Amino acid sequence: MNDPDGGDGSVDCLTDNADVYYYMDSVGAFELESPDRAAVSSTMSNEYAPTNLAIHYDSTPVFSGSGETDIIYQEGSKNLSENSIGVTWCEDGGEGSGRYALWECDQQYIRIRGNGTYDTSVACHETGHAVGLTHGMDAIPVKGNNEPRLGCMVTSDWNNNLGSSNVANINSVY
Repeated sequence: MNDPDGGDGSVDCLTDNADVYYYMDSVGAFELESPDRAAVSSTMSNEYAPTNLAIHYDSTPVFSGSGETDIIYQEGSKNLSENSIGVTWCEDGGEGSGRYALWECDQQYIRIRGNGTYDTSVACHETGHAVGLTHGMDAIPVKGNNEPRLGCMVTSDWNNNLGSSNVANINSVY
């Protein structure tokens, strides 16, 4: 889905390499306030950095061409359904060519509704989608959407822990 204005999150994808550069929107309509920035920073350093992913904050994001910033975090409700807390979508991607021929994405956007909903559990969940993690009903083998082993990838009663199963899945892909 090539739509920088907001996708529907209907395509499961994963970032195109283990070096993950992320940016938190700092100006304009989708700017993250200080508590939202803290939630993303905490999630990236405490949950994703201990995996095989190399996590880097990109203070000078690239939005086109080669070397695009991998994940752009935004706050806002534009193009979010009424009952959706957040969405992750691929702005620049294509079918993978490696061992995991899934949809690979060069740049993804994560938009999370504001007004107190932007926290570590939601940041963990949406970032999980950006690195290829799914809800339980979309997993192989299929699991319940609230299976405890899904960690922050459950679909309700979210927690801020990635969980050992998701860490193992990330490490096996990257």
